[in-house]
Formats: sequence, structure tokens, C-alpha cells
Amino acid sequence: MKIKSLKIDSYKPIKNIEIDNLGDVVIIAGANGAGKTRLKQAIVATIQNNPLMEIEIEATRKEEADPKYFGADTILLAKKVQNPKFVNYINTRKYGQGKYVGSLVQIDSKRNLETIKYNAISFQVADPDDAETPANWGYGRFIDRWRDFMNYIHLKVAAHNNKLAQEVLSNSNLKGDDILKKYPRPLEKYKTIFRETLPGKELLDINPAQAREFQYTDFSGQSLPFNTLSSGEQEVIKILFDVARKDIRHSVFIIDEPELHLHPTLTFKLIEALKSIGEHTNQFIFLTHSADLISTYYSTGNVFFIDTNQSGENQAHRLSELNTSHHELVQLIGENLGLFAVGKKIVFVEGETSSIDRLAYHKIAQTIDSEIKVSPIGSVINIGTLKAVEEQIRQSIFGVNMFMIRDRDGLRQDQITSLEANGHILCLKRRHIENYFLNEDILRKVVVHLYLDKKGILTKDFIKKEIKRIAEETLGFNLIKNFKDYLSANYSIKAPKINLGIPKTTDAIINEIVSGFEIEISKLSSDLNKTSTEKWLKTEKTRLEQLLLTEAWQSEFQGKIIFARLCGEVIKGDSVRIRECYVDTALKDNSGILDDIIEIFKKV
Repeated sequence: MKIKSLKIDSYKPIKNIEIDNLGDVVIIAGANGAGKTRLKQAIVATIQNNPLMEIEIEATRKEEADPKYFGADTILLAKKVQNPKFVNYINTRKYGQGKYVGSLVQIDSKRNLETIKYNAISFQVADPDDAETPANWGYGRFIDRWRDFMNYIHLKVAAHNNKLAQEVLSNSNLKGDDILKKYPRPLEKYKTIFRETLPGKELLDINPAQAREFQYTDFSGQSLPFNTLSSGEQEVIKILFDVARKDIRHSVFIIDEPELHLHPTLTFKLIEALKSIGEHTNQFIFLTHSADLISTYYSTGNVFFIDTNQSGENQAHRLSELNTSHHELVQLIGENLGLFAVGKKIVFVEGETSSIDRLAYHKIAQTIDSEIKVSPIGSVINIGTLKAVEEQIRQSIFGVNMFMIRDRDGLRQDQITSLEANGHILCLKRRHIENYFLNEDILRKVVVHLYLDKKGILTKDFIKKEIKRIAEETLGFNLIKNFKDYLSANYSIKAPKINLGIPKTTDAIINEIVSGFEIEISKLSSDLNKTSTEKWLKTEKTRLEQLLLTEAWQSEFQGKIIFARLCGEVIKGDSVRIRECYVDTALKDNSGILDDIIEIFKKV
């Protein structure tokens, strides 16, 4: 399930908040006292059958849409009205084997590690994951779940040791590796999370007979207690361990101040790790003050600011819809959220959709170097201007290394070589970043993860066929765009050079300029006449048709238009949501489809 829309009023300090079309990652920001925490409390209470607000919930799997539960693709929870269908659904959210599907997990801002009392463990302890997970497991306070987790993991390891011993006794012919394949070490997944989140540090094994806090080793190999980690490191590990305990899928996460105690890099790692849980079937609502989070997800259209000054009207503003007419509100946002964060390495993304592209580039960049910050710069039409701007910025600001990534568009190889000569402007090998989002294998996994194949027709072969169909239908569009690129890259009117070394009247200067332009126009018209233009267009048409006979078109055709049409006409899903899941899936699968972009960031 996921929250599609919500509405709450007269819930102090909230006057009226209405938010619709919520995506998979929602950022809700606002000043202290704006009501973010109260909003979280109201959402949790309403889902727990104490309806304090109106929430529309959307099914994210077939089971939920079944008549036994929602009975439709959406179900409405009205304020002060209990919905028996939803109550029945929530009460059935009980799973064994450590699973937790189709419910809610709330992580409040109080996450400081407190004293933990460890329970005694008997020799014949049962596996705690064999018990049913309560339907309200994720509703309570985070620190209570953390206390429970520390006892749980010691019980889990003890039970695992018992299973290994019993397996050896009953199957003496089995090898140790075979037994471990059947019963994997329960601490291994937490060790992996620890290692990937805190490079250079390793989580140590635990002894159930002597329960205590975690120990780890650092770069020196020294054994250290968990509480010697920085407060931010402890915060991230606690949250990730808490949610890794259950196989959480198709659920709503509501997280208050995820950036608490965290460096922006750790915040990004935390959120990306959380999003990978449940194969992108979960929804995340972050209540935050973090300017870095806001800047990262701004382009998705799911960043909202709660305005405390309004009365009666909707206090929630979608930031992507604000413009200069909202001067006072924009100023208020600036006062409360500050400037967007930057790092030691800034990569400007050039292109017509650079603000949307930013998130995809940022995800890829973080796999290479956490110091890289990606910022959109918009469309710079003139190549010379792009190069001059980059050089001027880099020479003016010290201590910060700056780069630019631009679409390949219709540039000739010699133009690309000239642009990339100083190593600070880098071009994609394919026309647009969307050209990398057309792999049918990855797209098939995406539509499954996002529950977009409701009719069961979006097979890998069908997606591939539809991509090719759309590409063939855009041949004319590509021809027009390529001709425009050809003109802008090769032809321009040069201003005449006027020698002012000798005295001249203004009339003489005017005559020289007019004469100079006549010469330039004459040169231009001799090259760009009807015959030469028609010849170029026919040659280009033949070349594009030849590309369609192979897979080469995937690099040169307009990926933006093909991907947009694929999402709208075929997959029928939100393109920003699909591209975000696509990047995550491609990086996770190591498919090689994004290797070109990865290599670019390795040069930064």
C-alpha cells in the first residue's frame, strides 16, 4: 500500500494541509512548529483505526485490491469515520519468518541510544523469527524497537547455533558449507550493511552467552564498542538494522528528521539504503529541515513546504510549482531552510531537463565519490558560452573543483574533443541520459517492482518491441532535431571586424558593418541553399534509417522523447518514479548499462 493523498485540518498547530499525487519518496519541510511531527502522529493514528484525518490509500499489489480487502485500486479513510474494510486489512498484517508486508513503519526523531537490559538466553531458545510479526510492529517508538532488536539478534544467533548443532547430529554426512547454505549466519546481512555504510569498519560476531552492545574494528584492526562511533554513524546503523530485521515490502515509512546528527553524505547513504529495501515497493515520507535532501529530490515534484503563516488556505506548497509570484513564501522558505548544500567537487549538469536529471546523476556519482555534489545548470545552447562559463567559475572560486556534464546531442567528434580538452567538461557517449534508460531487461524489473504490469502484458519482449516502435515513429522528429543541431553547430553570422585604429565617422562605421554583414550573408547563402540543404536532409534520413536496422539508434536517437512516450503510452507510469527505480536497479544488478556515466564520474 502507499498513501496517494492526505488532508488534515484543525489539528493544532496545523490549520489546513492538503497534499495529493504523493510519489514513492516524499519530502515535507517546514520551520519548527509548522506541524510536521503532528502530521506524522495523525497519519499513524489514522492507519491504527483512530481516523484524525482523511487519507486515500492506493493498492500496490493485487492482494490489496482484492474484494476481501480494499475491493478497488484505492480505499478512502475519512476523518472520524472507521473503515471496516481497512481495519480488517490492517489486522491481517501478521507474517512469520521475519516478514512485514503492506503496513506502516514510523521512525520518530527520538533515537538516542539508551541503556539496554539484556534478557537471559536459555540453551534451547527458539528462533524469534518463527513467531508471527504483530500487525502493529512498526507503529511504536523507535527506541523501544531498538531495545527489542538488541535482544532479538542475540536470540537469533543462539537459535542459529542450535539449528547448526541439530543439523550436524541428524545429517552427519553434510559438509559445513552445505549446512551454512541451508542456515545462513543471521549476523551476515547486518555485517554487510555495516561494511557498506561505514567503509573500513567491520562488525564483529556476538556471543549470545555474554550479551552486550556491538563491537567493531576500524582501519587499525582495533576492537571498539558501538558507542565509539560518531552519533551520526550510530544513527544510520540503528535505523538500517531496525528495518533490515523484517522483509518490509509494500509499506509506508514515515521518518521524522532523517538528517538528525548526520553529515549530508550519511543522510544520502541512509535514504538510498532504505529505498533499496523491499525492491522499491515501499513509500517513504521524510519530515525534514535538510536543505540537501530538498535539493536532491526537488526535481521529483514531491517536495512540500508547510507554511505556518497562512490561515484557511492549504498550508502545503509543492516547491516545484512555485514561481516569482510567490515572493513572500519563497523568502520564508529561504529563511527556514537556508541554501542548498555543496561539496568539494561540484558537477554541473547541462541540459533542458537538468533539474530532473540531477537525481539520477547524483545516485551514480555517490557510488564513486561521496564528495561529489551534482547541480543543474539548465540549457546552455552555445558551446563556446558553456566552455567560457565553466572556466570563469573555476578560476574565480578556489578550493572547489568544478566539472560539467552535457548531453552529446548532435555534436561532431572534433567538437566534443575540443570541449573535453581541459578535462572539466565531459560529454555523454549517448545523446541524452535517457538513452541509457531503454534497456528492456532493467525496465521489466522496474515494472514488476513498481506494480505497473497490472494487465500482465509488459513482458521483456513486449517492452523491447514497443521501444523500437516508438523509435521508428520518431525518425522525422530526429531528422528535424539533427538539422537544427547541424545548423547551430556549423553556421552562424559573424560580426564584422572594424578597425578603429584610425579615426572614422559613425557613418563610415555603419557602412563597414553593413558591408561586412553582406559578405557574411553571401558566404552563408552559398553554403545553405535549397540544393545543399535537401542533399543533407536526404543523406541524414538514410543514415537514421540504417541506424534503425541495428542497435546503434539507441545511442543517437532522441532518448528523451522515446523514454517519455514509453512511460506514458506503454508503461503508463510516472516517468520520474520509473527513472529513479531504473537507476537503482541498474546499479544493483551491475548490468553495465550505466558504465559510460560511471566512467565519467571516475574522471571527476
